[in-house]
Amino acid sequence: MLLQTCVLAIALLLSSAQEDSEYELKSKSKRQTYDDPDPYKNLIQWLKDGKAEVSKVQIEVKSEGYRTLRASQFIRQGEWVLFIPRSHYLSLEEVKKSCLINRKMIQLNYIPNNIQTYFVNHLLQENRRQNSFWKPYIDVLPKDVSGFPTYFDAEQDALLKGSPTLYTVMNQRKIFREEYDNLREAVQEFQRYGYTYNDFIKFRILTISRSFPVYIGENEQQQLLVPLADFINHDNNGFLQYGYSPDADGFFMQAVRNIQKGEELFYNYGQWSNKYFFMNYGFASLTNPMNQFDFDVCLDRNDRLFKLKIDLTGGNICWGNRLVNETDHDTFRQSLATVRFAQITKLDDFLQLEEDVENYNQFWPGWHTTPKTLELEKATFIAFRELLISELANFASTIEDDQRRLNDPSTPEFRRHIIMLTMREKQIIKKNIEVCDMMLSVIDKSSEELQNLMRYYNYREIARFVNSEIIPMKLEQEGLA
Repeated sequence: MLLQTCVLAIALLLSSAQEDSEYELKSKSKRQTYDDPDPYKNLIQWLKDGKAEVSKVQIEVKSEGYRTLRASQFIRQGEWVLFIPRSHYLSLEEVKKSCLINRKMIQLNYIPNNIQTYFVNHLLQENRRQNSFWKPYIDVLPKDVSGFPTYFDAEQDALLKGSPTLYTVMNQRKIFREEYDNLREAVQEFQRYGYTYNDFIKFRILTISRSFPVYIGENEQQQLLVPLADFINHDNNGFLQYGYSPDADGFFMQAVRNIQKGEELFYNYGQWSNKYFFMNYGFASLTNPMNQFDFDVCLDRNDRLFKLKIDLTGGNICWGNRLVNETDHDTFRQSLATVRFAQITKLDDFLQLEEDVENYNQFWPGWHTTPKTLELEKATFIAFRELLISELANFASTIEDDQRRLNDPSTPEFRRHIIMLTMREKQIIKKNIEVCDMMLSVIDKSSEELQNLMRYYNYREIARFVNSEIIPMKLEQEGLA
């Protein structure tokens, strides 16, 4: 029995090796050796040999963690800054057919938790091959990805205390581990090649941080890994755009304004929060206009209307909410409405709410809980303020502590990004606490006093809400409506 098992294992190994070798032989004609000691020169030569257009850019390596591109000449608005043909970027279609493990996954009907796993498997395979066609590309991928939160230890995790990002980090680790373990169990070739968990997550992180979503057809969006283009860094005011050219059959980067010779190149990675950038690219920014703070609002199980409320919500007792830089924003009003729903204590108010939403297919507190009474609004702002103060107290440091550490040149780079992430979250919370304080300072005033106050610039952040919601209720209360 043992002998049969050994024979079977050897046969499977030889079969895999043969399939692997057959693919290498098919692509052998593409291969050329690039053995300059400078891997960046090898990359450029490899791309040029593949008919890529890269003459307008030059690589600058500031550190292992910071590589960038600069314009090597003046580039006019509308010109292509670089062009990478289909043969020299990785698409989902390419990695599915060219990677043995991916082909086995398809045969087994194994569906990964993310399509990036196909790219990871391909990179693992090509990294193992000494004469890989993709070697010039793989040789310049970052060797150290320890600045990404997936790699953080307990001490570094502690710096994220209070931030909703910590939950996202822990969930990402769980997903990565499950995918790795499932692959080892389901695909024998994955286990046979001895890919470690560290190998897997390294290339998973590199794939996440380097993929370009591109529309190939009218409605077909694909993820691409594009050599050299992935050197270009993010800026909110980025001046490049990218896409796929069907005529040239390749990926291009295009200037949206004139670019001076020697200018560092940037494009905008997208309208994302610091949490997204931190998780996917390993950085955060104090100037990101899309910063946000995520938090939950939950019902109190001791609420005497608890049963009625969960019947209305279909069994839900907690709702995710977010706050952004602007307080006069839909996210603030939706968060306030969710807190308002939790604060309803009078049966009459609840019955009125039920009547208001009876024609909706699904009830959502943040959308459907409108103001009912002045008493409820005051209770809502008090509860919202207390919730935000509690969230702020959960963080490991104060805003003042953060500022001191940012001003300290000895603070490590990875920690600076943690500080910028959590500091902006705390600033958003603090600003919303101030709005609650402002609201509570005026809510007991008369309609006439409120109308006069709302003309002042100092009250601009609550003026719309007071004018549209509070003053009409005041007028009704005062018998002036």
